[in-house]
Amino acid sequence: MAEILLVVGLVLAVAFTVVNGFHDASNANALPVRFNALTPRVAVCMGAVFNLAGALTVGLVLTQLIPFDIPIPISMVGTVVIICTLITAVAWDLLTWWWAMPSSSTAAMSGGVIGALVGAHAVGLVQDLAVDSFTIWRLALPIVVAPAIAFVLAQLLVFLAVYRVRHEAPGVVKSRSAVVQATGAAAIHFGHGIQHGRRAIWIFVVLLMCYGTFIPISHIPWWIPLLVGVCLGAGTLLGGWRIAYTLSSRVVNLDPLRGAVAQTVAGTLLFVGGFLVPLPMSTSQTSTAAILGAGSGQRFRTVYHRTLVQVLLTWAGTVPACALVSIILFLAASPLLQLAS
Repeated sequence: MAEILLVVGLVLAVAFTVVNGFHDASNANALPVRFNALTPRVAVCMGAVFNLAGALTVGLVLTQLIPFDIPIPISMVGTVVIICTLITAVAWDLLTWWWAMPSSSTAAMSGGVIGALVGAHAVGLVQDLAVDSFTIWRLALPIVVAPAIAFVLAQLLVFLAVYRVRHEAPGVVKSRSAVVQATGAAAIHFGHGIQHGRRAIWIFVVLLMCYGTFIPISHIPWWIPLLVGVCLGAGTLLGGWRIAYTLSSRVVNLDPLRGAVAQTVAGTLLFVGGFLVPLPMSTSQTSTAAILGAGSGQRFRTVYHRTLVQVLLTWAGTVPACALVSIILFLAASPLLQLAS
């Protein structure tokens, strides 16, 4: 039973990492491609390289930022918790991609973990849920705090940028904005590799530890971050362009300068946060909030409120929906665990 669960968990971990790269590629590529700063092929190839670099960086250099303090039982129960979480997160990512909604894989994972642990507690397989203030903060950071900071910074930086280029020729502003957008895309992809790479590395390591394999946390085998980086890069190469259209055209009207501001804010927060913040940030919600903040402070109506409401409802529903599905999945699998024990 343990061997079967391990194989299923590892296959799902690979699938989730690829889908995550596919789902989140648009966060960095939507604006540079729309404003012709990058071609679609160059954008996805660059994204694959920087995602790989970010995953290798966090797995080989920044291992102290990998969240091994998440309260998952290191046993067969923990394996099933992760399997239920991965099934839920993959399904949610694919569903929101089909809806063309920029949703948070981080929030989906958080909701899945909480739901599976609640299910395990309900059938007596986990005694203590260990949901404390730190767990709540871990959930609030990607969902509320980081997007709010991105929105406010983007609005403030737009005023400074418009004042700075007020006497520049439109062609000069457009060309300089293209350079900034391309640089911001690289920063977002690298930050995504760090933010989501450390979560994926945690999944692989915990699955192996639940099976009984000893892995020193301070010296993670090199093949795990390499596998994670390759999976993120492969997913990025697939594009995920349905969400790109929403970000670039359906949420708010942008010009190249405001697009450059949004890329700068999102790239800076994800890049710097990847090195300094030990909690995972949502690439999707941070990038979307930066785009909205950069485009909303104009003299004429620029925000498409219907799409914005749909995005916000998707964000609000991610954690409860994923938690509910994960609870159901764990309760369905719990008889097998009780028989095995």
